[in-house]
Order: sequence, then structure tokens, then C-alpha cells
Amino acid sequence: MNRERRLILYCLVVGAVGWTALILSSPGAAPWGVLALFVVLALLIEASAFRVPPADPHSLTGIVILSAALALGPADGALIAAVSGLIFGMLLPLIYRRPRTFYLLVARPLLRSGVRAGAVLAGGALARLLTDDAPGEALSLMTLILCYPTLIQLNRAIREYIQGGVTGVLTWWQSSWMPVVAAEIAPLPLAALFAAIYTRLGTGYFVFAAAGLLAASLAVRQAAMNLRNQGASIRELRLLNEASREIIRAELDVEALSELIYRAASKVVDTSSFHLGLFDPESDRYTLVVRVQDRVRLPPLTVDLPSGDGLVGWMRQTGRSLLVEDFATEMDRLPARPRYQSERPPRSGVYVPLLDGGKVIGTISIQSYQPYAFDADDLRMLSLLADQAAVAISKARAFAAANERAVQLQAIQDVSERITAILDLDQLLPSVVRLIRERFGYHTVHIFLLEEDGRLHFSASTVEGEALERLRQVVVNPGEGIVGSAVLAGQPLLVNDVRADPHYINNDSSTRAELAVPLRYAEKVIGVLDIQSTEAGRFQRSDLFITRTLADQVAIAVKSARAFRAQREEAWTLNALLQVAENLSRATSLDTLLPAVVRLPPLLLGCDRCYCLIWDRHAASFTPLAAYGLRPNDRATFVGCAIAEQDAPLLAEVVRTVAPLALDSASGHGHLCVPIIERFGSASLLVMPLWTRGAALGALVLDYGPLPHHFTARDLTLANGFASQIAGALESALLAQEAAQAARLEEELRVARDIQRTLLPSRAPDLPGWDAAADWRSARMVGGDFFDYWYLPAQQAFEARIGGDGRSGSDSAAFQPLGFVIADVSDKGVPAALFMALARSLVRAAALDGSAPSAALIRANRWITRDTEAGMFVTVFYGIIEPHTGRMRYSCAGHNPPLLFRANGAVETLHTPGIALGVLEEITLEEREVCIAAGDVIVCYTDGVTEAINAAEEPFGVERLIETVAAVRTGSAQTILEAITDALGRHAEGPLYDDVTLVVIKRVDPS
Repeated sequence: MNRERRLILYCLVVGAVGWTALILSSPGAAPWGVLALFVVLALLIEASAFRVPPADPHSLTGIVILSAALALGPADGALIAAVSGLIFGMLLPLIYRRPRTFYLLVARPLLRSGVRAGAVLAGGALARLLTDDAPGEALSLMTLILCYPTLIQLNRAIREYIQGGVTGVLTWWQSSWMPVVAAEIAPLPLAALFAAIYTRLGTGYFVFAAAGLLAASLAVRQAAMNLRNQGASIRELRLLNEASREIIRAELDVEALSELIYRAASKVVDTSSFHLGLFDPESDRYTLVVRVQDRVRLPPLTVDLPSGDGLVGWMRQTGRSLLVEDFATEMDRLPARPRYQSERPPRSGVYVPLLDGGKVIGTISIQSYQPYAFDADDLRMLSLLADQAAVAISKARAFAAANERAVQLQAIQDVSERITAILDLDQLLPSVVRLIRERFGYHTVHIFLLEEDGRLHFSASTVEGEALERLRQVVVNPGEGIVGSAVLAGQPLLVNDVRADPHYINNDSSTRAELAVPLRYAEKVIGVLDIQSTEAGRFQRSDLFITRTLADQVAIAVKSARAFRAQREEAWTLNALLQVAENLSRATSLDTLLPAVVRLPPLLLGCDRCYCLIWDRHAASFTPLAAYGLRPNDRATFVGCAIAEQDAPLLAEVVRTVAPLALDSASGHGHLCVPIIERFGSASLLVMPLWTRGAALGALVLDYGPLPHHFTARDLTLANGFASQIAGALESALLAQEAAQAARLEEELRVARDIQRTLLPSRAPDLPGWDAAADWRSARMVGGDFFDYWYLPAQQAFEARIGGDGRSGSDSAAFQPLGFVIADVSDKGVPAALFMALARSLVRAAALDGSAPSAALIRANRWITRDTEAGMFVTVFYGIIEPHTGRMRYSCAGHNPPLLFRANGAVETLHTPGIALGVLEEITLEEREVCIAAGDVIVCYTDGVTEAINAAEEPFGVERLIETVAAVRTGSAQTILEAITDALGRHAEGPLYDDVTLVVIKRVDPS
């Protein structure tokens, strides 16, 4: 039963008890008019109550109720208390606009009236117990003052405890003890005065006294509200002070500061819909940095907002704040109409400018869909916060501007250091464009270099993907486009609106501004630095100065890098010729050797393409192992694809004669090697044999084209020596590859065995009153047997029993069913291990929801047959033990039936009809049940146990297994397991021929 239901039940029970006591006290002795007068007075006093959340309303109603009890008697006083409490309790949800639930409209009013009636009757009963005669007025007043507030507050404490526990009671008491004492207990002695006025002076004077009491009640209410408002004002000022200090201490970052201002405003006003916008210093651009609508955070928004346009434009123009209590009634009187258009416009709002030195730098506004949601206090609080925020934002902007200039200067220094440190042109230019974009935030940065043909060729860019591939093909003539115009004029060209410039070539629709600066070296233009932006008017004079400085330094770096490249290529060619043998000897595998084999000939001999092919004598074919100089598509369809001997007689002749062949003109001899000459358009070919230890490994082909090449003696000598080195290195790499593959296979099997062991339970389950042990051994490195345990969800019957007995969480573990499984895959080795991992996972997944054994195995079989096509199957025995009862449900899918050894020495087999999993998609399995008593032992095994043979090829058999277990069945599960493994080892006397798995479960005698 949840708290709400307990609370309703408490209200109904206690309320019914109070009303029952009231009815039994026979009220109604006084005239109904008098009773009605007291009820009306009590309701009026209740209506003037004040409330300090989370407590109930506090009022002087106790004076009216106790005076009625003194003047009319406890029974009639209780009746007045019950009726007024019931009526006002039903009106409370309407007064405070609370949900109209059964609890608030029925249960709580019944409790309120019943407790009040019971409290009055208890006071009268206590007075009668203290005296033999009729109790006097003083004694009655004392007992009523004692019982009435005590029972009322006790009821409230009980109610708060049911709702919120001890914390709820403490929270209620801390907030209400003072008003309870001051307004509900301390004035109760006045009840004697009002009772005396009614009994001695009559109804007229009592009405005057009641009016005074009502006036006093209203005065108390007003005083309480004033104190509460004063406390709220103090809290608001404290929050405003804290917010101001946070803003002052905040970091000088506009976005972080705006976020802090939003959080600070949330502490003092309702920010369900909140906007903080900033104007650009030199334009009409207005950015909503923080935009919250209906408590949903929206992304920033930038618009053009001229001064005087809309409420925000009006604030920028006048610098004045605005409070709108209801747009619907004030729209015609507003100084400006809202600019936004919405199907659900706000009804009220507060708009405050951010003023810094008389200049509006932004605005803050809060809005609501309810009219009159804000008042002058909200406007005042938000204005005070805005004054602090404006100063902080101005400082942050000034700091950001200074920091931006420092960053620009630092960027120039960084670029200078970078371009002087890099001498590789291929690394230099991409680094320069990336650094410029990162440091200055430009949309796109390009570099074009003037080549020997007199045209500008693309060299580097910050774009990526398909756009970069298109740029690689771009060639610009001087005078063409903005880039070509800058080269032709020899001067920078700045265009802040490319749409209005006739030179612009539209190859990027997002570009709005472009700045092209020539790269000059010794008064000679060698290229162009081109910068683009998505913002019109983005570039200023500072950008022109910075890019011109960068362009001069880039030009020097380009000339230095070009000179370095020429010297480096010449030196590298000479050095590579001397280091061929060393480079090949360093390669330890084909993966590292083959790229060097096909890359070095183009560097040394200048061929356009190079291929390394291996010769397969048995298949009479050549297989390309590596190629250089081919396009990706050609390489993918060439490397690894066998070439028949009859399709390449040129290669076959080289392998047969072990002599190089040079073909200066291959265009007319395509039939000599169709897969190479005709496919790749070869102009000249040089084929070198790869020969080692009297055997031909293959051939090395040097392919020239599209221009023909005349081979010299130097070419043949270098190629022959090079081929000899390659042949030796290739032979070593092939042998190393074979050895590595064998070692890797062995290591993978070892790792697979370790992984397979981790799939099995590392220890037996810890069940009170049960003992379990298991053993798994594979005939090979990996095996197909497996076993597993898992805890299943407790049945509802067990849960009810646990709850009823009041057992703790640790005791409930004894009622959680245990599922266990033992299985045997139809094969051995790696295939069985893979199938074992799949079968184990699927069986476990099918059983973990607590399904019956047969249903779980049928579901697992369906998954196995659908997910695998290996033609393998697995036998499974699955049992579920209820630890506290000893009941076990089980199902056998073609597995060896486990043996159940009874404590009295009897032996039973646990089997059910069924087929192995993985054979057919739809199968039928039966399920049976057995009760395991104390001392009973279950022995589960795979066929590797009973089919293990000795030197005479005699199987271990079920009979030996029964004899072995029967001899030690009184021992622990581990003892029984060790006895079986010892007997099996003595019988087999050698390596296992099949996987062996054992699971022993014993129920321990509770004594």
C-alpha cells in the first residue's frame, strides 16, 4: 500500500471515529439558530486564516469552538467544530486552487471535522473524570485547552509522518510551531470570555464580541502576511546581493557571463520565458545570447534590429524599462508594438535595457502567458540586476577586443615560426592554411602557386572531401576571377560583397567576402593567398595588414622549400641507391617488404609503374603481390588476381630462362603480356627474374608509359642487382610469414582456451543448505562441453512468503531459484568451441527470465537453428532448483540423463524424451519434477565421462560411475567430484579422447 492510500485510510478511519463519538454524545440540545450562529462565526474566522507553507492555515477558530463547548456543552461544541471543519475543509482546495482529488475533497475534510469533534469531546470527558460533580467552568476550560490543541497538532504530526516520514514531520514543525503557539494555543483562554458574554449578556452582545474577534483575526492575518512579505523581501535582497557578487567575480567572457546572468535572474524572478540579447557595437545586429521559452533552452538567434523597431528597438532608442501587465488591454497604449509574430503571444512581460554609460548595449526580458504575472517589484529587481550585468558585459567585451588583437599578433608570430621551421612544401602549405583559419576564424583559406606554365595551380586549402578534390583540378589564368586579378595587378584585392564584384567566380555559394593577396618574392609574384568569409563586410583594414604580412613570409618560405625540395630529391636518390640492400634487409614481413620493392624502382630508375609477381609452378600462373603507380581502382582489381601463363608469355620466358627481358616498344606487342600492356597502356617494359637457390620465385616488372623508354646497360645492371636483392629478401619474408602464421595459430588457440574458461562459472553458487562442484576438461586446446549456473527471479509465492515472514534481503536469497545447465556440442576443437559459445549465450538468454526448463530450451533451440547453418547440434540438460523446498524441475534435450543418488542408497536417472538442440527448428520437449531431500546427490556428466576408454578399449561406463559415487556419496560435492575424476584418470591412463564435464549438486542435511 503506497503512502497516498495509507493517508486516505487514516483520514477515513479517524474521521469516522470522531463522527461516531459525536453521534453517540447526542448533540443538538441547543437551538439550531444558535448552532448555526456559532458555525457561521467559526467559518468566518477560518476564512481569515493565514498560511505558512507547508503547514495548514492558522486561525483563531479554537476560541469560537471552545466558547461554544463552554456555553452550550461539549456535545454541541463538538457538533459546531465538526460541521465548520467539514465545510471549510471542502472549501480549502477551492480557496488555494489545489487539485480536486478524493483526498482533498472528502478524506481530509472528514479527518479535520472528526478530529476537532473528538478533541472537544475528549476535553469534556476529561473534565468529568476529574470531578464527581458537574465540572466547573474553569476546570472545563483547562481540560479543553489541554485536549483540543494537543489532539489537533498530534493529528497533523501523524498526517505529515504518513506523507513524508520523519523528515516531513520535522519540516512541518519547524515552519509551524511559532504560528501554532501564537495563533492557535495562546489565545484559547479568551474562550471563557466569549462563553461568559453569550451566557450572561445574551446573543446581541455576543455578536458584537464576535465582530471584534473577526476584526482581531483579520488583523492577525494581516500582521502574519506582512511578516511573510518582509521575509520574502529580505530573501530577495539577499539573492540579489549574491547574484551581483557572482557577476562581479565572473570571468570576462560574454557567453559565460550571459549564462551566469540568466542563472542569477532565475533566483529573483520567474524566468520560464527569458531573453538576454546584445547589440553589436557598430551595427544593428542583435543577438539573443540566452533564449528560453517555456523552460526550453533554444539556440542563440541573430537578427537585424534598427533602433526604434519593436519594444527592443524602443528600449535601445530611449534607454527606458517597460512593465506590461496585460498585452491584450495595453497594446494600444504601448510605446512600441512587439516585433515578433506568434500564434501564442505572451500576455505580460518585463523589459529592461542593459545600460552602460548611457548607452544601451543589450536588453533583458521575461514574459508569461498569464496576465498580471509580474509587478513593479519584478521590474525593480530585474533593473537592479541589469545594471550590474551591463557593467560586467561591457568589461568583458573590452577584454575580448583586447584579447582578440593580442591573439592576432600572436598568430602572426606563430605562423612566422611555423613557416620558418618547415622546409617540406607538402607540409608547409597545409599547415599555413590551417593555422590561419584556426587563429583568425576565416571560412576558407586557399593557396595557389604560379607554376612554369604561367598559370595558378591549386596547392593547399582548408576545405575537405569532394570540395577539396574539385579544387585539385582548378587552374586559374592571370586576370581570371578575384585570385587571377590579384596576380595580374600585383596588388591585394579586397571584396566585402562578392555578389557585387564582376571578377568573382561563384564556386562556393556560402562565400560573401573574399580577400586575395599576392605572394611576392624579390618583386616577383609566385602565388596567391586567398581568404574567404561567409559574412559580408567581414574584412577590415587590420585583416589586410595581417594577410599582407603573412603573404610576404609565406612567399619566402615557399622559395626556400622549393630549393630544399630540389636538393633533397637529388640527395635522396643517390642515398637510396646505396641503401637498397639495407632497406630490404630491415623488412621482416611481406607487409613491410612489398611496398619498398615496388616503390624503389620508380625512384631509382624513373619508371612510371612497378609490379612484383609471384610464380606458382603448380598452377602455372603469376599472382601480383604489389603494384605502384596504379589508380586505386586498377590496383584493387590487379593485385592478388592470378594471371595464367598463356596470357603472359613474356613473363613465362623470363622465369624459364632466368634472364631479364627489355621491351623498348611494347605498344605493338600487347599479346606478350595482355594483362599489363593492353590494360595499362605500357610503352616500355623491363622484366627481371626473381631467382634464388635454383628456383624461380617470380618476376619484377618495370613499366614505362605513356612515353616510351630506351633501356641502357646501366638500367639493366641496376635492375639486375636490385632484383637479386629483392629475391633474397622476398624468400626470407615468405619463410618468416609461414613461421609467424604457425606461431600465431598456436597462440590464438591458447587465448581461445583461456577465453572459453572465462565463459564458465569460476566458482559454485553459494546456496544455504546446498553444496555444488563442477569440473571441465577439453580433449583439445578448446572444447565443446559447457556448464553454467544462474539465479532466476523468485516466484510471487516465494515473495509473498518472504514478505509475510518479514525476512531480510539475505534470507530471501534462500528462496531464489537456481538454474543450472550441462551441455555437449556434437563436434570437438575450434568449431565446437565457437558453437559452444553461441549455444551457451542463447540458452542462458532463453532461461534468465525464469521460464520453465522445457520452454526455455525450446526457445533456445529456435534461436540456435535460425542463427546457425553449421549443421552442428548440442545436447542439453537444464534444471531449476528451488533451494528452500528441494523441488527441481528439469528437461533433457538429448543429453546423458543425470544420476540422482538418494540418501537411502537408491539411484534414479533424470531423463525426459527430447531431441538435441539445433537439429530441427520446431521441437517438443517434456518437463518433469523431482524432490531433492537432504543427503541426495545429483551427478550431471557428458559422454566424455562414460565413453572414456582404457588400454583394452573398455569404456568407463555408467556402472563404474554409479559405483564410484555410491562409495563417497556421504561426502561433500567436491569430494564426490574428485573421486570421479580420480577414477576416470585411473581408467583412461592417457590423454582424453573427448571433452569431459561434471556437475555435482548435493543437498546438505540442515542438522
